Amino acid sequence: MAPASSHFLFDGKYTRFADWRFVHKARLNLVPLNSNKNGPLPADRNCRRCGKWVETLPHVLNHCTSYSAAWQMRHNAVLARIETAIAYRGTILSENQAIGPNHLRPDLVAEIDGTIYIVDVTVPFENRRDAFRLARERKTNKYQELIPFYKNQGYQDVQIVPIVVGSLGAWDPENDLFLKKVATRSYLAVLRKLCVSECIRWSRDIYVQHLTGAQQYSTTNNNAIPLELPSTTEAIDNNDNSQVITTTDSQDNRDTCTTQISQHCQESSPTMEANIVDL
Repeated sequence: MAPASSHFLFDGKYTRFADWRFVHKARLNLVPLNSNKNGPLPADRNCRRCGKWVETLPHVLNHCTSYSAAWQMRHNAVLARIETAIAYRGTILSENQAIGPNHLRPDLVAEIDGTIYIVDVTVPFENRRDAFRLARERKTNKYQELIPFYKNQGYQDVQIVPIVVGSLGAWDPENDLFLKKVATRSYLAVLRKLCVSECIRWSRDIYVQHLTGAQQYSTTNNNAIPLELPSTTEAIDNNDNSQVITTTDSQDNRDTCTTQISQHCQESSPTMEANIVDL
């Protein structure tokens, strides 16, 4: 696993405290799902939402169709980061548009220095070493027919670029082979961390909503955002009931930090408290 996959361990940068607490238990598979609860397993080990398959963490985060909208938003959060980096260096020719004789829809098609890059983001569950390799192979095979399609248009070099980030925040080092062409070393270091934290954030919200039924994100529009502020790290002081909130601006790559002190007990609304559930 690339070092960026655990960048948040010591400073929690770009990561909510709720995500920090979730991801360690999730990576160790110490989450109370029907397939691995402490003590005797329940007679019915199937998913409590869809009821079709055994309730494992891979099922909840990547396969239970009850959260297909959240999968898409998790995918789009990573894609938006990648698109910003590519647009700085090259030209975006298409985004999620039907291309070729079979009307395939890669996430991005970009031209950089005369080369066409077919970029597609995928977020598999990182339960084994081969998971990333298989995810890359699926994307490469899927878009293989677009190589002659673009070569017939006069482009000499066409490459397929899968971007793979695990649903629990594992960063595939092979992503860097392409991203080094569009990002400086310092920006790439930040980009890795942002993509990792985005995946953890969305996976935590899917998991908590699955267990509690409490809505964790909005699906009212295509640019839906979690009901919690995605770029907030919270620390509660039990002595004076004050809350220190460090907020970073996602438009500035979350590099600018401000500190605000508020009275947690007085200002937290019942609605927000109902939406923020931490296990």
